[in-house]
Amino acid sequence: MAMVTVSIPDDLKRRLDTLALETERTLEESILVALSEFVETWERHLDDVHQIEEGEMRAVLRGGDSDSDNDADGF
Repeated sequence: MAMVTVSIPDDLKRRLDTLALETERTLEESILVALSEFVETWERHLDDVHQIEEGEMRAVLRGGDSDSDNDADGF
C-alpha cells in the first residue's frame, strides 16, 4: 500500500476523529472511506462529462410525466 502524507486543518481532524469514533472505525479507515468515495464520485462524474463531450447517447431520467394518470400502476 502506498503512503501519502497530508496536512489538514485542525477542525477537519477533529471532525474525522469524531466520525471515526461514532462509526467505530480507525482514523485511517475513515480517511480511506472518505477518499474512496471522493474518487469514485469524481471518476463517475468525469466519465459522464467525457461521454457527453463525445456525443454519446445518455439515458434521460424524467422526474414526472404529465400522462401519469394513464400509467397502468397509477404512478
